[in-house]
Amino acid sequence: MVIADSQTAGRGRRGHSWVSLPGNLFLTILLRPPSGRPLGQLSFVAAIALGEALHEIDGIAFKWPNDILRHGRKIAGVLIEADGGAVAVGIGVNLTATPDQLGATAADLGGTVALPVFAGDLCISFDRWYRQWIDQGFAQLRQVWLARAAGLGGTITAAGRSGRFADLGPDGALVLAGADGTATTITAGEVFFGEPACC
Repeated sequence: MVIADSQTAGRGRRGHSWVSLPGNLFLTILLRPPSGRPLGQLSFVAAIALGEALHEIDGIAFKWPNDILRHGRKIAGVLIEADGGAVAVGIGVNLTATPDQLGATAADLGGTVALPVFAGDLCISFDRWYRQWIDQGFAQLRQVWLARAAGLGGTITAAGRSGRFADLGPDGALVLAGADGTATTITAGEVFFGEPACC
């Protein structure tokens, strides 16, 4: 596990930049999971661990596939990168500051967050859920994640398709139900809540 005080080239999924403000958490966990495991499922391991580490903060929800929200505003993000058999799980958490007014921070409640303590709690929780994933697969993680899934049952747009967020597949894919009742499986892409903007 590596923690940085700051980053000069932080990034998120799909080439998005991640602004690294002082006081926030920038952490990377290095792993070598068994071959054949769906590595994208590690984003759910990280999300659940973050949910536990942020247990004192209300309004925490998981946005598919890799964001953590507080009352609908992004408070943390996860980036999974693989090279050969090695995997880097990058985690950024807005503990004290947010790069724009669309985000949330752990300090919004008026309290203080001790970064070393938070990082320790997060790593302990991550280790427990990672071992659960290794030993027993994705099924239990799927249920825990769904219990805090943002937008579940509502209208969303994912990968350019609109429909009802019906479920999370057994592999971690998003299941989108169309108006005609057909189900579409989405394995990657951005998610937007609500009806798509017209025209």
